[in-house]
Amino acid sequence: MNHEKSMGFDWRGHANIIIGVAVGAIALIAMFSSHNTTTGQLQLPQIPVMAPQTAAATVADQPVWLLLVIGFAIGCYGTIVGIGGGPLILPILVFFYGWENELLVATSLFIVLLNAGSGCSGYAMQKRIDYKGGIKFTLAAMPGAFISSYVHHLINLTFFNIIFGIFLIFLAGYTMFSVGRIDKTIEQKQKLLKQAKAEGYRRVTFMDKFGIKYDFYSNDKMGISMNLLLGFFCGFLGIGGGVFQVPILIFLLNYPTHIATATSHFVTLLTCAIAILPHVFLGNVMYAEAMWMGVGVIAGAQVGARVAAKLNTKMTLYLFIVILVVFAIKLFFV
Repeated sequence: MNHEKSMGFDWRGHANIIIGVAVGAIALIAMFSSHNTTTGQLQLPQIPVMAPQTAAATVADQPVWLLLVIGFAIGCYGTIVGIGGGPLILPILVFFYGWENELLVATSLFIVLLNAGSGCSGYAMQKRIDYKGGIKFTLAAMPGAFISSYVHHLINLTFFNIIFGIFLIFLAGYTMFSVGRIDKTIEQKQKLLKQAKAEGYRRVTFMDKFGIKYDFYSNDKMGISMNLLLGFFCGFLGIGGGVFQVPILIFLLNYPTHIATATSHFVTLLTCAIAILPHVFLGNVMYAEAMWMGVGVIAGAQVGARVAAKLNTKMTLYLFIVILVVFAIKLFFV
C-alpha cells in the first residue's frame, strides 16, 4: 500500500492546491503592501509593531532582467539538488545590497519560500515526496526555526559573513567526501537492510509517476533529532534548510537521491514558512527587491523539477561543491 494513502489523506492530489495557496498568499501580501521609497521596503499595513531595521543608505538598483535571470538559474539549480537556493541567494543579496542581518536573512527566506513552493509543486506531480517523513522532520525543526529570527541583531554583519562562509566550506568538504557513498554494494545494502529491520526503522514504499518503485527504510528518530537543532540554523542563516536536509537524507538516512531532493524541498517549504513569519510581522522582508528574483526562481524551479530525474546525480553534486566554495571565498572578502 502506498504510504501516503495509509495516512488517510491523498497528499499528492491536494499538494498543488496547498502549495499554490501558500505561495499566493505571500505574493499578495507583497503586492498590496505600501511601498517605502526610502528603503525600498514594503511595509505590512495596520500592524503596530516595532519599526523595521533601516536598509543601507545607498542601495544599488539592479536591472530587472538580471534579477530574473539570476532567480531563474537559482530556482532551476536549487530544485535539482533539493536545496531551495538559500546558499546562493543570500550571498547575492549581500553583494547587491549589503543590508543588515535581519533584512538579508528575511528576504532570502522569502525567495527560498517561493522557490521551494514552486519546486515542491513539480515534485508533488512526480509523486516523489515522502510526506510522512517530511512532516515529522518539519515539526521537529519548528521551534528552532521560529526562535532564530529574534537573534540576528546580536551578530554583526562581518561576523555573520564569516560564519556563513565557514559553513559553506564545511558543507562542500562533507559533500565531496560523501559522494562515493551514494553507490552501495550488494553487501552494504543487505547490511543496512538488516540493521533497519532490527532497529525498527519506518519502511517507505511507493511508486512515482514514472513507474519507478521505491522501497527503503527511514531512521525517523535520527532525522527528528537532527532537525531539532537544524531548524534554528536554517532560520538563522536564511537558507530554509534544504542544504542541510539533502546530505542528511542521502548520507545518513539512506534515502534514494531523487526522493531525498523532493522530500528536502517539501521540508524546506514548511520550515521556511515558519521561520519567515516573525520577519514578516517585524517588517524585515524587502519585498520590492525580492519579487523579481522571486518570479525567476518560481519559473526556474519548475524547469529544475523536470530535468532533475534526467541529470547525473554525482555531476550535480560536484557542481554544487564548486559553487559553494566560490561563494564562501567571496563572503570572506565582503
